[in-house]
Amino acid sequence: MKNSIILFFLLFTALNYLSAQVIINEASPDNEESMESLDGEYYDWIELYNRSNQEISLSNLYLSDDEEEPDMWKFPDVSILPNEFLIIFCSGKDELYHDELHTNFKLSSDGETVFLTDGITILDSMSFGKVNEDYSYGRLDENSEIKTNLTNPTPTKSNSLSGTIVSSKESGYYLSEFELELTVAEGNTIYYTTNGDVPNENSNLYTGKIEIKDEYEDYEYLNIPTTPHDSTNCAYTWKPVTEDIPRCKVISFRAKKLDGSWGKTHSKSYFFNNVHELPVVSLVTDNMGLFSQDTGIYVPGVNWDKNDPCSSGNYKQRGREWERAATFSYFKNEELIAEYNAGLRIHGSGSRGSAQKGLRLYARKEYGINKFENKFLPEVEVDEFDNFLIRGTMNDFSHTLMKDAVTMEAVSNLNFIQNYVQPVLLYINGNFWGIHEIRNRFDDDYLSELIDNDKDSIRIVAPVVFGNPWQHQYKEMKEVYDFIVDNDLTDGSNYEYVASKYDIPQFIDYLVAETFFANTDWPGNNLIFWKESYEAKYKPLFYDLDAGWRDREKNMIEFALQQEHNDYPNPSSTTVIFYKLMQNEEFQNQFIQRALYLVDNEFTFEKLEPIIQKYTNNYRSELTNNIARWSFPKDEQHWEYKRFYDIYEFARLRSCFYKEHLMNYFDLDSNILCSVTSIDYNYNYSDEIYPNPATEYIKLKVSEVVTDIEVLDLNGLIVNKIDNYTPEEIINISEFAPGIYFIRFDDQVFKFIKINE
Repeated sequence: MKNSIILFFLLFTALNYLSAQVIINEASPDNEESMESLDGEYYDWIELYNRSNQEISLSNLYLSDDEEEPDMWKFPDVSILPNEFLIIFCSGKDELYHDELHTNFKLSSDGETVFLTDGITILDSMSFGKVNEDYSYGRLDENSEIKTNLTNPTPTKSNSLSGTIVSSKESGYYLSEFELELTVAEGNTIYYTTNGDVPNENSNLYTGKIEIKDEYEDYEYLNIPTTPHDSTNCAYTWKPVTEDIPRCKVISFRAKKLDGSWGKTHSKSYFFNNVHELPVVSLVTDNMGLFSQDTGIYVPGVNWDKNDPCSSGNYKQRGREWERAATFSYFKNEELIAEYNAGLRIHGSGSRGSAQKGLRLYARKEYGINKFENKFLPEVEVDEFDNFLIRGTMNDFSHTLMKDAVTMEAVSNLNFIQNYVQPVLLYINGNFWGIHEIRNRFDDDYLSELIDNDKDSIRIVAPVVFGNPWQHQYKEMKEVYDFIVDNDLTDGSNYEYVASKYDIPQFIDYLVAETFFANTDWPGNNLIFWKESYEAKYKPLFYDLDAGWRDREKNMIEFALQQEHNDYPNPSSTTVIFYKLMQNEEFQNQFIQRALYLVDNEFTFEKLEPIIQKYTNNYRSELTNNIARWSFPKDEQHWEYKRFYDIYEFARLRSCFYKEHLMNYFDLDSNILCSVTSIDYNYNYSDEIYPNPATEYIKLKVSEVVTDIEVLDLNGLIVNKIDNYTPEEIINISEFAPGIYFIRFDDQVFKFIKINE
């Protein structure tokens, strides 16, 4: 009995010793190309480390990824030397290949737990969540009990060389100030900044906890113009910030490693009292990468040419050379939803010359992630993005900020691929940067993800090349284009050939949407098609309606079919496609029928109004901040005015004008036309009635008691009558159906619109 007790004690002591000395140090569950096996393949791997000063045999130990099966894979007769690292490939092969260990199981890149056991007892374990491709999870260093995603994988080397820093507080919203603690491997030194700059030896040296206060230092870069000093009228020019704008606290920290090299920059964003209704994006990036005259991507800089002011500037440059590293943090309902290190570029064409720029974010392995999870656009049927947009709202020709977003939701039931929009508020290096919109970007990566097809087979091309970036794919499209130009499409066989190359139903929906919403930056611009393979049909891509909506009376049928000139925005070189197709009776009839259906079903005021109201509410809450940051729009009254006339009035009246254009061009029966009111009213609504549009009530701007006030509907019927109306008295309209109404008093008639909340 005594011998048994001694044997048990010795075994228990030995197991405890193993548990303390042989540890799981690091794991890489998605090894694609960072560490090659002797057989030339890339397998997931686990790294063990011997913390002791003596050799330890592993022959009685096991690895497993299932706690219920602790003896899943047994080590062969191998030992691990003192302070030695040992790599075990989780290939599923269960073999010893030229002294290289391979388990009988694989790891999951979505996360799991791996165990080191004696077949029964767990000696060590490591649990990890999703680990990005060719990155690893492990201890901060071999003597640390802190386990985290490592900034760089370090197989067969000390984890202290990864340059990883652990922060005691994640990016987020906090109710009170706090102290931030940063932890790094022994022997490393931490430097930090609080304005977005990449830390270096001239930055703050971390010597202890950092007070994160609800107070912010001046940001000198707000004073750097983001358009040329002299106004060139190329786009909306920069104006200095003269009022306080919302700010958050950002901190960037970086390790100088024991060997003298630098680790990657880590950045965090902390919010206190600046709560917003919209989701929030915080970008943290080195200021020289944005504002330096030589290398800044957000300024005119050395590449601006006064002789070519609208087509030059640092912000007009493209390619990897003009991509900058940044940390992207996305918050919704004050909760951190996603945080990535990514590549940042300027996005757009003419809008690059505006004070507020559109941005494009790239996932790249060198930054730490090769795909963005789709946590921003739930309507988009893709799980991951290679890149996406944070688009500025200065693109809106009418200063309403929301025109393109409204359009994209309005066409969501149509038969083509479109942009999707998530309004957000952007902060850059802790400073409010205005209202922006997260959007999907049309490229071969996105389309291949959308249709689950090889991206090498995707073709994206414009039918007429004006410096088109996909020129190498233009040859296929040009064959079809030349056929359309050179042949009579009233001939059935010729039309059938074109119909075999174009997806006609999608093309028709596209033409109706572009013409109904009066996009006058088209078809000479923003005319792009795609197909999933060489054999497939060309389909349109619907995007960028910033130039739409402004003119509810615009005859876009004539505009899109003209053949008299070749000038922007509707050159005959682009309109000829639609013109020739319209000569075919079958195509023409399909177009007319579909146009009338969409006008009466998808594009009615009743359907458009709640979409408009949704975005009105989204943007109105941040309008004051946006104006303070960009002086855009010029004031809230201007925004309300443009929103009403360019959005509401367009939505209410456009269908009638559009039907009239269809009738005149195609010689249709007049019974398709709208009925209109015969009421003669004063045009200037805003001086006498407010709010307008209204939801629950209206008031009249009168200075004394007014008698005999009548409220009329569109047909002139009196729906309410008020005697002895006093100034500022509320007129209740909550029970009115949405629509157009009129107020009549003192021989004057004023119009107002009732909308739903």
